Amino acid sequence: MTTTTAPPPAPAEDIPGVTRRHRFSDLYHERTNFQFIKHSKRWAILSGVLIVLSFVALFTRGLNFGIDFEGGTSWQVRMAKGQSAHITDVRDTLRPLGFSDAKVSILSGRNGQSVNVQEHVVTDPLETVRDVLASYGGVSPADVQFNSASTGSGGSFTFTAAKSVEPSKDAINHALTATELKGQTVTIDGQNVTITAKTLPPSPTETVANALARYAGCGPACARGEQPVSRDGVSISTVGPTWGHEVSQKAIKALVYFFILLAIYLSIRFEYKMAASAIVAVIHDIIFTIGVYALFHFPVTPATITAFLTILGFSLYDTVVVFDKVRENQRTLTATGRSTYGEMVNRSLNQVLMRSLSTSLVALLPVMSLLIVGSGVFGARSLEDFALALAAGLFIGSYSSIFVAAPLLAWWKEREPQYRALAQRRARAGGPVFAGAAAATAAPVPTVAAASATASSARAPDPVEAEPATVGSKPTTPLGRSIQPRARQQRGRKRK
Repeated sequence: MTTTTAPPPAPAEDIPGVTRRHRFSDLYHERTNFQFIKHSKRWAILSGVLIVLSFVALFTRGLNFGIDFEGGTSWQVRMAKGQSAHITDVRDTLRPLGFSDAKVSILSGRNGQSVNVQEHVVTDPLETVRDVLASYGGVSPADVQFNSASTGSGGSFTFTAAKSVEPSKDAINHALTATELKGQTVTIDGQNVTITAKTLPPSPTETVANALARYAGCGPACARGEQPVSRDGVSISTVGPTWGHEVSQKAIKALVYFFILLAIYLSIRFEYKMAASAIVAVIHDIIFTIGVYALFHFPVTPATITAFLTILGFSLYDTVVVFDKVRENQRTLTATGRSTYGEMVNRSLNQVLMRSLSTSLVALLPVMSLLIVGSGVFGARSLEDFALALAAGLFIGSYSSIFVAAPLLAWWKEREPQYRALAQRRARAGGPVFAGAAAATAAPVPTVAAASATASSARAPDPVEAEPATVGSKPTTPLGRSIQPRARQQRGRKRK
C-alpha cells in the first residue's frame, strides 16, 4: 500500500484586517475590511456619551442666541479714509458707556473697514416714545421717524397716522405721559403729526452712535469734541424679540416637515426600518450640533439656522448611499446563506466607505475656505456662523451614517425570523457570527464535519475506503468500485 504525504499548506490570503493591518492603498482601492458592526456596542456607547454631554452643555451653559432671536440693537459705521479698526480699541471706547459686553466685529471690504456692534435688548427712552406714538397712530414703529436737532440736545418725531385715527393734541400728550419725554410741542397737519422737544431723555442708542462716529473719524485718540464722521454715518437697526420668536417657530415647523417627508420617501424607496434608522441618525446629528454650540457658546443666528437645516441634507445623503448598497447586497443574502445580515451590512459599509469619505472631504474644502479665507483673512464675519455650522454638521453626518444608522439597522433586522434563522444556520455551519447578533442567542450545535469525524472514529475502518490507492500524488478510485462498472460493461457486450 502506497502512502503519500500531504502537500504543505498554502500561504494565507492577503486579507486586510485579518492577516495584516490595513494600509492606505486598501482604502484607495476600496478593499477595506473594517469590523464596523462587530464593534457596534462601542459606537453605541460613544454616541450615548456624546448625547449626554450635549444635553449637559445645553442645560448648564445654554445657547448663545443672537439679537435676531432675543432682540437688541445693532450699530454699524464705516471707518474714515486712512483709519483702521481694532476690536480692543472699540471695546475701550464702549466700556465707559456700559457696553463692555457688546459683540464687536470688524468687516473688511473694498471701501475700507466697518465696525459692527451688537447688544441685546437695550432700554432706550426714545424707542419707548417711538413705540407709544406708533401704537397711537395705528402704524408700525418703523414708520415713526426720529430726527435729532442740528444744535442742542433736542429732536423731533414724525409720523402719518392711519386713516381710522383722528389725531388730537390732548390724546397724544396723554399717551406720552407714560414716557420720559417732557415739554414737547405737538403739531398736527391733517394726518401728519410732529412732536418736537427741546430736551430729550438720555438715549444709550444715540450715545453709542456718537461714540462710534468719533472713533471712526479719528481712532481711539480722538478728542472728545472732534467728530469727523457725522452721526448720520452710523446706521442703527433694532430687532424685537417677537421677530426672533417667529423665526424660531418657522424653523421648528420646517424641521417637522423635513422629518415627515424624510420618513415617507425612505419608506417608499427602501423600507420603514431604514427610514426609522435614518431619522434616529439625523436626530443624533441635531443633538450633537446643538451640544457643540452650547459647549463653545457659538452665537446662534439666522445664518446658523439655515446651515443647520442644510447639514441635515448632508447627513441624509451619506445614510442613503449606505442603505442603497445594503439593499443591493440584501437581494442575494437569503439565496446564498453565506453570511448573516450584520456581516452583509458590514461588507456594504466597507464598499461605500471611500465614497462617503471622499464626498465629505470634498464638501469640507469649500467650508474650510469660508472659515479660514473668508472669515479669517478677509474678515467676512457674516460667513463664520454659516460655515461653522456646516463644518460641524458634515463631520457628525459622516459619523452617524456609519456608526449610528447602519448598526441600528443591522440590530433591528437581525430580529426578523428569516434573518434569525439564517444566523442560526450560519452558527451551525461553524461560521463566525457577530457578537450581539440574533444568532448569538442560539445554542451551539456540532457542525456536520465534526459529527462525521466522530462517527468515523467510533467504527472500525474499512480496508478499502480507509486509504484509497494513489498514483503519484493523485488518489484513484477504490478497487471494489472500479470492478463493478467494468463487469457490467463486459456482460452487455456478450449479450450483443
